[in-house]
Formats: sequence, structure tokens, C-alpha cells
Amino acid sequence: MSDSTLVIDLVLWAMYLLTALAIAAAVWSAVHGVRTHEASTDRLASRRTSLIDYATTGVVAVTLLATFLLASTEPVVSNGQPFTDTLWLRLTDMFVFTSILLICICSVLVVIAKFRR
Repeated sequence: MSDSTLVIDLVLWAMYLLTALAIAAAVWSAVHGVRTHEASTDRLASRRTSLIDYATTGVVAVTLLATFLLASTEPVVSNGQPFTDTLWLRLTDMFVFTSILLICICSVLVVIAKFRR
């Protein structure tokens, strides 16, 4: 095993660890945010923020699930090698399409909020 292979393996495991930590932090943050803001109100809009918290968490969860189920499993050729692992192909598509979809939703909501009245 060469030194470059060892470094690549270490980088990959570090990426796996950081991804797992990021997912755990996101889940904890969503649960904590929903629990602690349940009775508070937004002063500017005088709306209950718990409804916004639940809606945001629900939309992200449903979007992740839907984009995972609709993702392509068609093999991809990368660096001359075929990549056929269906789980990783679906996860890659899921994150790409979820990011694009949520950015579009946020943009539309910003425009609606700007011109409301």
C-alpha cells in the first residue's frame, strides 16, 4: 500500500465522519428548534413560529424522501470507470435536486414576501 493510497483512505474516512456529524447536528438542531420555539411568537409578523418550524422541517424531510425515491440509478462513467452503486447514485441525485428545489422555493417565497401588501 503506497503513501498516496493511505492518504486517500484517511481523507475518505474523514469525509464520512464529517458527513455523519453534519447529519446528526442537523437532526438535533431541527428537533431542538421545534421543541424550544413551540410557544414563542414572531414579533414582526405576529405569527406562531412553531408552525413555521414544523412546516420547514416537514418540507425538507418530504423533499429529501421524494428526491431519493425519484432519483436515477443509471450508471455513470467517471475517470473511465463505471460507477454502478445504486445507493450512492440515488443519494447524489437526492442532494443535488433537493438543494436546487429548496433554493427555488426560498427564492419564490422571498419574492412573495417582498411584494405582499
